[in-house]
Amino acid sequence: MTALVGSYAVKTFVVPVNKTTGAIDANEVRSNDNVLRTAFNAHDANSALHVQSGLYSARPTSAMAGALYTATDKDATYFWTGSAWDQIWSGRRYGAWQDSTTQTTGAANTATLITFNTTDIPDGVSLVASSKMTANYPGVYNLQWSGQFVNTDSQLQDATVWIRKNGTDVTGSAGQISVPNKHGSVNGHTIAAWNYFIDLAVNDYIQLYWGASSTTVSLSATSASSPYPSVASVIATMAKV
Repeated sequence: MTALVGSYAVKTFVVPVNKTTGAIDANEVRSNDNVLRTAFNAHDANSALHVQSGLYSARPTSAMAGALYTATDKDATYFWTGSAWDQIWSGRRYGAWQDSTTQTTGAANTATLITFNTTDIPDGVSLVASSKMTANYPGVYNLQWSGQFVNTDSQLQDATVWIRKNGTDVTGSAGQISVPNKHGSVNGHTIAAWNYFIDLAVNDYIQLYWGASSTTVSLSATSASSPYPSVASVIATMAKV
């Protein structure tokens, strides 16, 4: 068949024509080293070119400097520096969630699960059972959260937040804050936020827990009131780094 460019017919490409001198016609294929090629897969046997993929554990123990290896089970690409594999790329996987309800604790100093009722952005990280931030790809993740605490007591009260990985408390993950007391008719408010770096395998999950020194403390959501938008009780994001 023929195709038209403007009002001029373009000659049909049939097969490569073997030609080694003179001008190259439109139906000839030559490589950039001016050698006729019948196929462009000669690099498969070229030991000087290293672009490989496979399981992370199957990486070569050594390679030429500049070699690349994509680990299909890690969602990442590595660069051989001449002495070690250095990760240079990782698939961007992330999720973001919030909760529009006020969350309370049933008793003082009791572990209470934090839940979410809204998924803002899902991409490679899933929210399971309203609380389990679950990795669909392995890697190191940055979990960031913030919580809007309210205290209705006339005394200052404390709150503690921590994480569990696959149902087990993560050592050293707890953080403690003091929530201001009620002043006049205005409840005490404070917002707390920090982040964690966590190594997760596929289907590993993270949950946020909290407790308080009094049931007068809550994670409070507030409806929009001009000129302010609504306040989420809790916000969390988790991104693969």
